[in-house]
Amino acid sequence: MKHAAIIAIAVAGLIALPAAAQVKFSSTPILQTGATVGGAAIAYPNSDGAELTAVRLEIGPGGETGRHMHPYPTLVYVLEGTIEVEMDSGMVRSYKAGDSFLMVVNTWTNARNKGSVPAKVLVVYIGVHGKPNLVRPK
Repeated sequence: MKHAAIIAIAVAGLIALPAAAQVKFSSTPILQTGATVGGAAIAYPNSDGAELTAVRLEIGPGGETGRHMHPYPTLVYVLEGTIEVEMDSGMVRSYKAGDSFLMVVNTWTNARNKGSVPAKVLVVYIGVHGKPNLVRPK
């Protein structure tokens, strides 16, 4: 009886093995950094109300986000199209589909789509509950 139970467990394990081997999975790093595109070190909000917000933007051809700044770390991943990001320092960077970056913090910026197709962008804010992730000039 004891041998039958051991054999049953072994057979069950062999049957499950091919099913587990068929699982397909891959992981592609998008971004790993300790600094923003402006070179500043990442600083997380000092709050008990930390909140992560993810949004998908679509910027039409010739469109722009308008001048704004982010008070907290903001991950940007270009899904489709291209964008050009201009910072108050005069630095301009272009990003295409598949590119990612950590936006500068507390610096005025504007993103433009100078292409002929819509730019689709995933933006992930690491902010504070109840506080804005984006600030516009007054």
